[in-house]
Amino acid sequence: MRHRVAEQDCDVGMLLMEVATRLRAGADTVTAWRLTLERAGIGSGEGAVLDEHGTPLALVRLWNSRNGGARSADVRHGIPPAIAVCKLTHVSGAPAADILEACAAGITEAGEAAAARQAALAGPVLSAMMLAFLPVIGVLIGVVLGAEPVNFLVGHGLGRWCLAVGVACELAGIAWVKRLARSARVDA
Repeated sequence: MRHRVAEQDCDVGMLLMEVATRLRAGADTVTAWRLTLERAGIGSGEGAVLDEHGTPLALVRLWNSRNGGARSADVRHGIPPAIAVCKLTHVSGAPAADILEACAAGITEAGEAAAARQAALAGPVLSAMMLAFLPVIGVLIGVVLGAEPVNFLVGHGLGRWCLAVGVACELAGIAWVKRLARSARVDA
């Protein structure tokens, strides 16, 4: 039984490396793309047909078929360089296998860097979420110990002031951490 890779989950770096390997083995460009795309389950037989720029129609359709949010990160970051490499080798006559391999290495490296960023962000985001719950836990501990923190926070002027300042700081802290995490994801 043949394994088919969903288009939104395709590994563009592996596709390019496979095409480069087939080219080095003596296949022509159309055959190399057709066999690779068929194995990956992307496009049908005509998907390996090259457009006027030397790009397989399956790659162009893969890029155009999804809105930006539905594409996997590999497709978002891998397809544009793949299309550029196809155009470059078609126009210049440069050896496609070498350029495809270099592009595949860059795509793979970019994917690994993105995964490392996600892993690096996981700790600070989890820590921020845990810290956000500490005031609630503190109030619950105060209730268990009989200190009546709820009565103080809602029944006294100073308590209401402390509650208002605490809630404002809590909300500002949560918003700040979300903005920092979003900025780290976007900037990378």
